[in-house]
Order: sequence, then C-alpha cells, then structure tokens
Amino acid sequence: MRIPRLTKSIFLDQFLFMQGAGVLIGLSFPYFLVWYGFEEDMVLHWDFFLATQIAGQSVGLLSFLLISMVIRPHLKLLSLKMSGIAQGLKKKSPDDESMNDIALRKIDIVSNDEIGVSAKAYNKMLKSLMQANEIEAVYTKFSKVMSENLDVEVLADETLSLLVHSTNIDAGAIIISKKGEMKLIASKGILESETLLEHDVVCKSIAKGQAERIKVPKNIKIDGVLTHFFPSEVFIEPIEFKGINLGVLIAATGANIADEHTERLLELFSRSIGLAINNAMTHSKFQHLAAIDGLTEIYNRRFGMDRLKEDFSRAIRDSANLSVAMVDIDHFKKVNDTYGHLVGDKAIILTTSIIKSSLRDGDIVIRYGGEEFLIILHGANSEDAMTVCERIRHKVSDSILKEGDQQIHLSVSIGISSYPEQSVSKEVELIDMADQALYHAKNNGRNQVIRFGAVAE
Repeated sequence: MRIPRLTKSIFLDQFLFMQGAGVLIGLSFPYFLVWYGFEEDMVLHWDFFLATQIAGQSVGLLSFLLISMVIRPHLKLLSLKMSGIAQGLKKKSPDDESMNDIALRKIDIVSNDEIGVSAKAYNKMLKSLMQANEIEAVYTKFSKVMSENLDVEVLADETLSLLVHSTNIDAGAIIISKKGEMKLIASKGILESETLLEHDVVCKSIAKGQAERIKVPKNIKIDGVLTHFFPSEVFIEPIEFKGINLGVLIAATGANIADEHTERLLELFSRSIGLAINNAMTHSKFQHLAAIDGLTEIYNRRFGMDRLKEDFSRAIRDSANLSVAMVDIDHFKKVNDTYGHLVGDKAIILTTSIIKSSLRDGDIVIRYGGEEFLIILHGANSEDAMTVCERIRHKVSDSILKEGDQQIHLSVSIGISSYPEQSVSKEVELIDMADQALYHAKNNGRNQVIRFGAVAE
C-alpha cells in the first residue's frame, strides 16, 4: 500500500500524517474508555478531550523525532557521499589521480533492513565506479601509446609495460603473424621468449583466432620459460583486425590471480591493439616502399642520399674513414637495344645480387639511377674500397646472363672517392669525385676500377 504524498518533502509528509494520527487517537481515546467501562461523565467532556489531544499530538511528535533521529542521519550520509562522488566525477580529468579518494566514501553497513540494503547497493555502485575509473585511466594511457607509436616493436613493448604495471599480470609477450611466419615483437618477464613461437597452443590460437585460458597447478613452471615466479594462469588472447588474425597477446599471472579488473583490461587491450598494430605495420610497409627500389630491392636514390648524409656527418664527427663508389654497367644501352628491356632488368638484378654478396657487413648499396649504383663503404679508406670494388668487378666479369640460347657477358666500371683522403665538406662532393673517377674509367676502356686520387695524378 502506498500512502499519497502531501508535500515535496517525505519527512514533512511523515510529520503531518503522524500529527493527523495523533488527532484521531485523541478524539477516539475517550470513546474507547467508555467502551472499556469507564463512566461517560468521567471522560466525555472538553478538558479530557483536550488532554487526549495533547497526548496524541505529543506521541505523534515524539514518534516523528525518533524516526528522524534514527533514519535521517543515514539518508543524509548517503546523500553527502553521493554528492561527493558527483563532484569528483565533474572535476576529474583523464590523467587525474584525485578520484582515488572516492574509495574513502564507502558506507559502513549497520543494519539488515532497507537502510542496510541501500548501503550495500551504494558500496557496490562505488566499487563499480572505481573499477570503471581505473579502466578509463589505463585505457586513456593506452590510447596515447597507440596514437603516438607507429613502430610495431615500440608499440608492443609499451603496451606490455602498461599492462604489467596496471594489472595482476606479471609477464607477457606479443607475437604477430607476418607473411605466414610468426615473429616475437615484445616480451616482459620471460626467459627464452623465442621458444613461445614453438608452442602448439600459441600456433592454434593464431590459426583459429580463439582465446585460451590455462590454469597452472602450483609449483609447476611452464617449460621453464617464465622467470622469477611460478605462473598461476596463462592467457592467450588473439589480436585481430577486421576479422584477420594478426597475432596473439600472451599474459601470465603470478601469486595474484587475475581479478575482474585484470580480465577486462586484458580483453580491452587485445581487442584494441589490433588496429594500432595494423596501422604500424602499414606505416612500416609504406616506409619500406618509400625507401626501397622496386626492381632491385635495395635502397632507392632518395633514401640512399639521406643515409649518406647521416653517414658522412658521423664520419666527420668521429674522424672516421668513409668511401663511396659509383658503379655503372658497361654497354648497358646495347644490352637493352639488342635483347630488350626485360633482359636489361635481369642484368640490373644480377649485378645487384653480385654487389650485395661482395660487400662487407654494414656496407650499403643504392640504386642511383638506371644502370648506376652508389656504394657506401663505412670505415674504408681508398685501398679498402679498391679491394671491395675489384672483387665486385671480377665477379661481374665472370658471370654470364643467360637468355634462351644466348649468353650475355657483363662488366662494370667503378669510380671511388674517400674521406678524409679527399678533403670535402659535403657528401655530394664525394659523389662528384667518384663520378669523375667513373667517367675516367669509362673513357679508358671500361671494366676497371679507378679511385679519384689516380685521376688527379
């Protein structure tokens, strides 16, 4: 039964109803006494009615005061706590830690009635709010990590660091599948992490795109790959983008098992990182396409010149040797005119592979243009450069390009310049000197290596 409202205040309604009840009690009490056996002359006159009215009103007032003193403080406390939460939510920012003091707004449960039920519901709401706030704060940081990093490995490493720092996860790894091959791009707290690539569960999770949760019995160390602790649970969460399986996020808990907060963040990270990894991989692909020559799969001229500028500045700073060599395929126009451009492309590809196989570790070959190549030889003086370039020249001369029944013999001419033997202040001056030496080699019979110093002499 619901009593109708008289005013906008529940406590005022309570007061009015209790006073009304007092009036009714005061009026009916004398008649009750008559019914009970008292003489009418004793109770049915105005002074007794006045006394019963005063008594009824007093009982109603006392009841109101008692109820107000018992119930109002609890309701007022609940109201103040909720107002404090509202103010905290209004003032907080995504990176603000001030919301943590909301945990202090918990209400003690002192009864099992509706007041106690309200307190329990409030505390449950407070806990959910705190968890949501914590997840929001972590995800804000995660969003910043995803938006600021286009390097796949940096992105994966910072993601794992944030996951370990913000949850009960103690170790983790991220594996991606690229061109059918699995690659470990980041790991935290795992020894011999490369062995994860051989686990059947990991392979199946990537292939099927299914999450796995493995509970590990106590005192068992998984294949000896997890360090410093015995894992209690291992999570394998697929990383997807538009239905395509990109890889997996592997996470392990130690002494503290995964709570609801950990599970929600783990699922959120694995769902969201797919887009970031796809963007990073696409960016890496475009960078590769921008830097690599499509025919020869070596650096193109634009990227190569930037690289030479950096290497030349480093050589000046470190007072180190640096040599460059310009390589040109002899009679290349004749090959194109006689056998066609496709055969010409094959000649360029063959020469490229010979140059790459002849260089030292750390040396770089660049397709400078057409049939010309630029080689950067780090730490090499002119004699070192001559040795490398003569090796290239001999290998090209000894090679045969076969086209049907035809056997095509190739040769190259090479010009070399070296720093600091040639006193230059810019890298383009080294290229110009190497080009002059190449021109000299062409004019003196081709199929030879000439250094700039010899031209000057």
